[in-house]
Amino acid sequence: MLLENLKTALEALFGNRLRSLLTLSGVVIGVFAVTTTISLGQIATAGITGELQAFGAQSLFVIREFDHPDGRAFTDADIEALSRLPIEILRQRSTNVWAVAGDARVRLSINGTTANAPLIDRTIEMARGRFFDERDAENGSPVIVLSTDAAEALFEGVTDPVGREIILETSGGNRSFYTVIGVKKRVSGALGAFANDASGDVPLESLYRDVPGLARDRYDFLPITIALDRDASVIEQQVRAILDRRRDPESYQLQSIEGALSLFNTITVILQALLGGIGGISLLVGGIGILNIMLVSVTERTREIGLRKALGAQPRTILQQFLIEAVVLTVIGGTVGVLLSIGSLWLVVRLVPFLDVFVLNPWVIALALGVSVATGVVFGVWPARRAASLSPIEALRYE
Repeated sequence: MLLENLKTALEALFGNRLRSLLTLSGVVIGVFAVTTTISLGQIATAGITGELQAFGAQSLFVIREFDHPDGRAFTDADIEALSRLPIEILRQRSTNVWAVAGDARVRLSINGTTANAPLIDRTIEMARGRFFDERDAENGSPVIVLSTDAAEALFEGVTDPVGREIILETSGGNRSFYTVIGVKKRVSGALGAFANDASGDVPLESLYRDVPGLARDRYDFLPITIALDRDASVIEQQVRAILDRRRDPESYQLQSIEGALSLFNTITVILQALLGGIGGISLLVGGIGILNIMLVSVTERTREIGLRKALGAQPRTILQQFLIEAVVLTVIGGTVGVLLSIGSLWLVVRLVPFLDVFVLNPWVIALALGVSVATGVVFGVWPARRAASLSPIEALRYE
């Protein structure tokens, strides 16, 4: 009897193709929205989590609170106190200058830093040439490592700008000649949105010498790398304890990659819940459409129901028949929605550079199909019960 009812349900649906298609659309959109939003959140989480972990799972960032009364810049004395721990600290100052090469004039963000920057900042990889070494740093050599964007803007059409000279002009009118010794690779993935700009790295001593008025011994933030054989949580507590003895605990923030990952995961879950709720509303609308179309179907087939009952069909058989029709309708809609979601997710991963990990968990598909079946059951029960409760005599008299 179950197979017979399933066959009858399919015949009824295909017999009214246009009506069934319009009813399916609400379920398709709802399932597509739920599956896509949840999976996109997981794809984004997987991609950005991988990048942050590659950037340095054993990293800390100390940032001063500019608005706090005691939010003064960090000094070399602070760095000296922290250096007793098994960590590496990156000294870095930044300013904006004009860079001139031939007819090109480009606004650059110049970072004065130390020779160990590539060991601490994992995004630094060389495409051409080299990064400056300890000798360059100690001597304050007039050398610069350009970002890919800066190299392309200053030396358009030049394959290898290593060895060429540029002029750096500061706001005070100071002009200094620098030799390009390297070009960094463009940062890929989500971090590239923040790291890829027209910039250059120079020795810290060179920056102090050639940028008048730039105060020494002042750092707004301190990137820290922890030795891999050390417990990052213990080191974080030790860093906080040292800084708390030297300044107000509220005058700085101590952030870690793990903390950033936790915050990002929390935000992602909230967004998934909100977007999933929107998809749930679409399913609700689709369910109401199914309820409406099943009520219409019961009305249209009243004489058929009366005839079946007159021939001995039990109420539960009629109930089962119409309930199966509703469930089949939502299952087809759910399957189409999942397939559309898979295709859309594949397309997004192919087109968006930093979403390079395709994620589609089986439980997401099971959830989407389960919700679609539940929608069919919930919104199909009332029409099915109405059909099952019809009097065979009254049903046969229905015109």
